[in-house]
Amino acid sequence: MPTTNDFVERRRVPRIAVGDDGPTASLPATVTVQILDISGGGALMAAPQNIDVGTIAWLRTRVGAHPVSTQAEVRRVETRAGQDSAFKVGVRFRNMDAVTRGHLEALLRPGM
Repeated sequence: MPTTNDFVERRRVPRIAVGDDGPTASLPATVTVQILDISGGGALMAAPQNIDVGTIAWLRTRVGAHPVSTQAEVRRVETRAGQDSAFKVGVRFRNMDAVTRGHLEALLRPGM
């Protein structure tokens, strides 16, 4: 029976070590945020972890009964001392489709 130190090599193609100065990579991840405020151009959110300025993400939420899915670019990040969600993240919407923009504009109209 193999022990935890016995690693059975199953790769079909060999790999090489890249060392500490090797390239970095980003993997998509989901972060649940609270939307603090929203406008036609972007939103301010509370997040439990830091999100780098310049990050492009998909914001998925609901506006009333309508699902909203749009790209958002992180434009600023501030820390929130003493809060459960430790960061305030400001995003600018990118490439919002006309239907989504219409749902958002309806929400933002006075009296809605």
